[in-house]
Amino acid sequence: MSRAVVLPAPGGYVEIEEDRTVLDRLIAQIREAGCDDVTVLTRPGTDRPVKATQVLSADADADLAHLGELAFAQDGPLFVACADLVASQTTVAAVLSDSSRRSGVLVGGDDPAAAPVQVERGLVTGPGPGPTRLGGLLKVSAAHLARLERHWPRHSQGDAFEGVLAALHARAIPVNAYRTGGLEHRQVARADEAREVIAAFEAVDMDAWRLKNAVKHDDDFFATYAVSTWSPRLVKLSARLGWTPTPITWVSIALAVGAAAIFAAAPAALAESPARWAYAAAAALMYFSFVFDCVDGQLARYTQNFSSFGGWLDMMADRSKEFLIYAGLAAGAVAGGASAPAAWGLAIAAMTVQTVRHTADTWYAVLLDTAVVRQARRRESAPPAGRAAHLGERLGSASEQVMGAHRSVLYWAKRTIVAPVGERWLLLAVAAVAFGPRAALGALLIWQLLALGYTTAGRTLRSLAARTAALRRPDRAAHRDDGPLARIAPRLRGTMTPFAATAAAVAAAGGAVTAAALDAPAWAPFALAGLALVLAGSVARTDHEGILDWYIPAGLRAVELGAICAAGLTAGVAWPVLYLLLTVIALYFYDLAAGLDKAASPVARRDLGLGWPARSLIAIAAAAVAVATAPAVATAVYGLLAVYVASVFVGAVVAGTVRASRAAAA
Repeated sequence: MSRAVVLPAPGGYVEIEEDRTVLDRLIAQIREAGCDDVTVLTRPGTDRPVKATQVLSADADADLAHLGELAFAQDGPLFVACADLVASQTTVAAVLSDSSRRSGVLVGGDDPAAAPVQVERGLVTGPGPGPTRLGGLLKVSAAHLARLERHWPRHSQGDAFEGVLAALHARAIPVNAYRTGGLEHRQVARADEAREVIAAFEAVDMDAWRLKNAVKHDDDFFATYAVSTWSPRLVKLSARLGWTPTPITWVSIALAVGAAAIFAAAPAALAESPARWAYAAAAALMYFSFVFDCVDGQLARYTQNFSSFGGWLDMMADRSKEFLIYAGLAAGAVAGGASAPAAWGLAIAAMTVQTVRHTADTWYAVLLDTAVVRQARRRESAPPAGRAAHLGERLGSASEQVMGAHRSVLYWAKRTIVAPVGERWLLLAVAAVAFGPRAALGALLIWQLLALGYTTAGRTLRSLAARTAALRRPDRAAHRDDGPLARIAPRLRGTMTPFAATAAAVAAAGGAVTAAALDAPAWAPFALAGLALVLAGSVARTDHEGILDWYIPAGLRAVELGAICAAGLTAGVAWPVLYLLLTVIALYFYDLAAGLDKAASPVARRDLGLGWPARSLIAIAAAAVAVATAPAVATAVYGLLAVYVASVFVGAVVAGTVRASRAAAA
């Protein structure tokens, strides 16, 4: 349950209309944004009743003490507001409607009296020269409150609001910058100033403002020109009909299911005809599925109807739909005469590359956020050294310049070369219609490999320049999904670093898949897969403090998927079952990415998921038994393992969603 604390400020008691103060207005806005638990700190001698709990507070240090008592009295995020803040309801809701596990502070550039702050990569990193300034409204998430509990500040140096912000910075906690550009907000001292600010944002066509800001400013090429040019009409229609973003997401999922079904069944219908009408229909369904995938987020921003579950569902749905399309194309290719290894093998390779790459993308984003925070605090152990590090710095500067030239040719080239989701779907749809499903999967895999090579090379060099370690985190084991076996694994000893051990494990897993695909003797893929598990498991209990150790989670994904795939190929597991198990595991890991990227996941515990080492060993053991007996054994075990992991995952999601709903209702 969230709660808000309003800090005292003389401007809060300025009357903006008869018998209504700035503070009265702010309290009403906080409640309208969904936070009913409001406490107002007041100075002794202030005799003004307000519709909220009041607590006497002598000075700024006392404010911090009261904030600490209220922050840790119950679960949920803490919102801190200054009593003299005048802002639109949209601005207030922009902070209070954030249901993720992120922390952040409202900023703007229209209040010369407010404290200036430095903003980098959308993060407030500390005091700065401006022009960005604090806006008097702060969110501290429940997760970050837990990290502050033993380090809550006692001395405010005259300003409790800035004292809380400084405490977040001191613990190297990323603080998002909430902005509502074009809507003025200010901490006021006089009635005429308050009325001036109110008049300024009331003069804005709020419906047009929300609709404009509902569309991402920095979306990809296909989404920008083939979807967002007309999707706002669907957003307004959905809002008029009272729809929420989550049903829109389910519509997108249903359309993708239909497209996959057509791809899988169409070859039989097309056997006697060269026409491609069925594939064209599937391509159309894919397009509209992507449209509704964009609309759900735009509708959430337009209506400010955000939820942790909605953000999580959107991310999980994106990958589920894409992997389902891969399966439909593979099944269609086999039905059209392609060999199962050629068709399903391409689908598995595309899914694996996509999963590994997205895991690396997520942790690279964490690396950058960590580097921004630590560099702002000047905590680097040493300045960048070596040619690679200096080249990384130059690449970073060049990248920022290209991205700053918004919608230029280089801007679009940089955004497109990494194979974003809209462009991937476009390639699959067009290639399937023109050349068939197998060619579509092959073209996608080639693009994914090129994108992986491009991003890996650039990010490695930039990591050397950043000189920080994104995996130096208390929740490292959770994001590795090690399970019980990794907890008892011996520590890595010798000269091999965690990164080197993981890289060697990935190479061994790749060798196992290659050996299995080339029909090598069964002992070869099994031995290589076992070696991959031993190498990867050996780093579980070591500190990941190397500047390239953010690759480790992606490497572990490659190791598990590779080991299971190699064992399955050796044992002759049915291709659809093998693909199903690998997809379920990949989606299970995508939830880990959602916890980092979206800062929202309903899954609280993963104990029943067994962990990647146990799942891999079960698959290898079943395959070994099948080689000695019959392939059906491995197929059955792989199918049961897929059902088990999916059931555990769905059960954890349902339990987490119910728990969150009860907490919100409490």
